[in-house]
Amino acid sequence: MSSLRIVVKIPTGTYPELLADLGTVATRARAERLRVLAMIGLRDLRQGPSRDQAVSNSQNPTEEGATDRKKSANTIIRKLTHGL
Repeated sequence: MSSLRIVVKIPTGTYPELLADLGTVATRARAERLRVLAMIGLRDLRQGPSRDQAVSNSQNPTEEGATDRKKSANTIIRKLTHGL
């Protein structure tokens, strides 16, 4: 089985929610936590926007739609990973 070794440095203040979340996870469990969050993010990207967001974005094609999708994705990630 092949694998990749990736070292991730997260600057303080850049992703405060991610740092806060990872701060609650045991040091040895952090890599797995990042893998789970990455898989959730990939799944969300592949599913694309929901029908409501697509209609909203077509009526008002601004960056607000992108911000709404990010907030929605963050909410989904928090809900799905709450017990991890």
